[in-house]
Amino acid sequence: MPQYQPRVEASPMLDPVTAVKTCFKKYFDFKGRARRSEYWWFVLFMVIVSMVFNYGGLLVPALSFIGLFCSLVFVIPHFAVMTRRLHDTGRSGWWVLVLAILYVAVLVSMLIVLMPIAQDMLTVTDPFEQMEMMADCVQAHPVASTVMVMGSLVTCILGIIVIIFMVFDSKWETNKYGPSPKYQ
Repeated sequence: MPQYQPRVEASPMLDPVTAVKTCFKKYFDFKGRARRSEYWWFVLFMVIVSMVFNYGGLLVPALSFIGLFCSLVFVIPHFAVMTRRLHDTGRSGWWVLVLAILYVAVLVSMLIVLMPIAQDMLTVTDPFEQMEMMADCVQAHPVASTVMVMGSLVTCILGIIVIIFMVFDSKWETNKYGPSPKYQ
């Protein structure tokens, strides 16, 4: 028998400016809940800022450094709003930490595997020679290479699962993370 849900009116979706302001106001706030609109408007804002500075950096190299700084500034509020968004769907925010740890493990393993040839890769123009160099590095570091490949696969799968969770609607009832911001 389906559970009865009282007729509750949803509050209007957050506008982009309010959503971005909210994410920066709650910079270190990993408690509570966040609506879909808050999360997705913030993600769109991050993507647009990153694109502007990364593509602008092709024309003006100084913009790349500003883009890198912005990316670092976005890390904590993005993790915070991801955690609150997961809470809104009734899931633990620990998914975000697991995803971040996997991502860092993949980056570190890539550095271990590819750092020995990084300088040479910039000077070699033949793609077949570059592939041979990378194959030699992979053979020289089998554990790091395995972590890199398997970690990338697991990170992709887990990332897709988390994105699917982010798309789910808010739970109308109060859960262990607090009252619903959508149905107040």
